[in-house]
Amino acid sequence: MARFNGSSVVLLITMTLFLLTMTPKCGAVKTRHVRVTSELEGGLTLTVHCKSKDDDLGFHVLQPKGSYEFSFKPNIFTTSTLFFCSFEWPGAFHWFDIYVDQRDNKICSKCHWVVYEDGPCMYNWSDQQYNICHTWN
Repeated sequence: MARFNGSSVVLLITMTLFLLTMTPKCGAVKTRHVRVTSELEGGLTLTVHCKSKDDDLGFHVLQPKGSYEFSFKPNIFTTSTLFFCSFEWPGAFHWFDIYVDQRDNKICSKCHWVVYEDGPCMYNWSDQQYNICHTWN
């Protein structure tokens, strides 16, 4: 039976993790960039609060046409990466899953969104328009 010392185990784990990130299924893990821009009418400010299971990105107040951006690396072992945000302006409060790995990982590494009163729309890199629109959660 083979015996491993501590250094061998660390090396084996490191090599395994490296190989997992380089497999065709996973590929090298690309950083995702999310940008949210306010398109509310009437000069309203938009308060955005984004979170994942592990990270709370805090509150951000956007002036009209203002943007908030954040970046992250998706989970390499599952397709479970999720960021959700609350959107609040005078008289309204909504939630939306701003990044869902199963929905977004193949269509954007730069996920740009505009927020309208009816819901958010993602930028479509194919036709260069914000026309991938969703309703609020």
